Amino acid sequence: MERQRTCPSCGNEFSEAREFCPVCMLRKGLAGGVESGESSFEEPVRPTPDQPPKRFEYYELVTGEDGKPVELGRGAMGVTYKAFDVDLRCPVTLKVISEKYLGDESVRLRFLREARAAARLRHSNVASVLHLGRIGNGYFYAMEFVEGETLENLIKRSGRLEVKLALEIAVQVAAGLAAVHKQKLVHRDIKPSNIMVSSEEGGTVTSKIIDLGLAKSLDEPGAETAISTPGAFAGTPEFASPEQFAGVPVDIRSDLYSLGVTLWEMLTGTTPFRGTPGEVMYQHQHAPLPLERLEDVPQPVVVLLEKLLEKDPAQRFRTPAELLKAMPTITGAIDASRRITRPSLQKMPFSVSRAGTRKPSARLGPKKISVSRLPVTGSDVFGREEDITFLDRAWAKKEVNVVSIVAWAGVGKSILVNHWLRRMAAKHYRSAELVFGWSLYRQGSSADTSSADEFIDAALNWFGDPDPRLGTAWEKGERLAKLVAHRRTLLVLDGLEPLQNPPGPQEGRLREPSLQALLRELAAFNMGLCVITTRTAVADLADHVGSSALHRDLEHLSTDAGAKLLRALGVKGDEAELRTASDQFSGHCLALTL
Repeated sequence: MERQRTCPSCGNEFSEAREFCPVCMLRKGLAGGVESGESSFEEPVRPTPDQPPKRFEYYELVTGEDGKPVELGRGAMGVTYKAFDVDLRCPVTLKVISEKYLGDESVRLRFLREARAAARLRHSNVASVLHLGRIGNGYFYAMEFVEGETLENLIKRSGRLEVKLALEIAVQVAAGLAAVHKQKLVHRDIKPSNIMVSSEEGGTVTSKIIDLGLAKSLDEPGAETAISTPGAFAGTPEFASPEQFAGVPVDIRSDLYSLGVTLWEMLTGTTPFRGTPGEVMYQHQHAPLPLERLEDVPQPVVVLLEKLLEKDPAQRFRTPAELLKAMPTITGAIDASRRITRPSLQKMPFSVSRAGTRKPSARLGPKKISVSRLPVTGSDVFGREEDITFLDRAWAKKEVNVVSIVAWAGVGKSILVNHWLRRMAAKHYRSAELVFGWSLYRQGSSADTSSADEFIDAALNWFGDPDPRLGTAWEKGERLAKLVAHRRTLLVLDGLEPLQNPPGPQEGRLREPSLQALLRELAAFNMGLCVITTRTAVADLADHVGSSALHRDLEHLSTDAGAKLLRALGVKGDEAELRTASDQFSGHCLALTL
């Protein structure tokens, strides 16, 4: 017999397979109890008479002319504010989670589990979750602050968007959803107000999904994995998929349906189904699409919308990647004034399919190498065989993206990495396409430019960015990560410690937004390897340690290795004397060298 659970609101018993109580949903829907943009059929969170605290750890709320915090949004889950990171000196978006929303301990644990999954998501078309904190009995999390305007505002200003622009935005949102899908998450609230759009010089447009507040994990079966109150509908009715209303478990195809509704609104200025929440719910589940409203839309785009807005999830694209593969067929047909059929969307363009199967051409070495900005060190290395093997294995493992070599000054971090690079060079850098090294410690800083600024600008230029001067520090870091990650690149960052916070509550956290963005992105996706040397573990990589980011503490030299180093340096004495000298300096590499 199917297991049942009891709705905490009305007492109705319903199947555990359902995500919300059908009785409560129907009552609220018929009563018109859900307004557009609300994320629950339960009562929304009401503002408290007291002002929120102005400081959340190292985030300070930005206040307006009236002295009140600047709100960016308010919904069932909580309130979103504009805030300022007092350490990194940059704006962030701060979402304060309602205590009512979190409910009991099991819900809090579920929220934490999925918030951490969302924090691992790093993509240029998704606003990054930067930090999760706790205040009192509630939680808050900081997200990347995205400049520009919401797609909702853009549609209101424009009435409807040009087809080319609408498709470009849809492609970027689909790319973001592909990253969401890779983390085994479902967004559940894709809509224009959750998409930011910014225009750059030259007319290029960047779109980002900005809110993962209702994201649901697919790692565990059933509705119990959802970050939502039991008995509540998660989503916005005008943009929700039929299966969201049915209360059954949803997957990424639900987000693709919501993207279809969003594309429809971009092209027509309105959503396909309108009315009271109850009417909208019925239309999404049963009514045919009002295709007569698309008479000014090119036929290939109409076919795309029909595919995205299928009532049956099995008839839609299975993944965002499938949608992205179909987009060249759509744009090509528009440019050629050619009609297409539904089956043609499933066919991969020749150039794409060929790229996926082409074997890499044989090469004798990397296309480009730049290691002159690394420190000059001695060539003699003793007692580091295990550390060399560790680096070799990290390069060979595709799932390893970042490696940190951690030790205090003088233990031999830079010597080790330089020795390993020489071994790699002797083997033509073992499939690396690009090799780039930089010492952040050696460059120092000045009043006008930090060593991070100098590195980012030089690296962007070296990797082929068209204009390294454009964008905020965070955006530059993201751009560099994309240039590095999509090729088999060996990136070496020596001496990161001057740009990390000293011992204390934020020990090891990067102070530079550009480096923070770069390393978070590389930890999430990297076809090559980034090797870091530092005196303190990089706190920004903590969520990835043990999976895509490896950490190795470099030990002092053993007695035997220290004795061998002294002999190589020309120190006179028998074996016992050299071993004693090594022990006197505790195997400290620099001390022995001096």
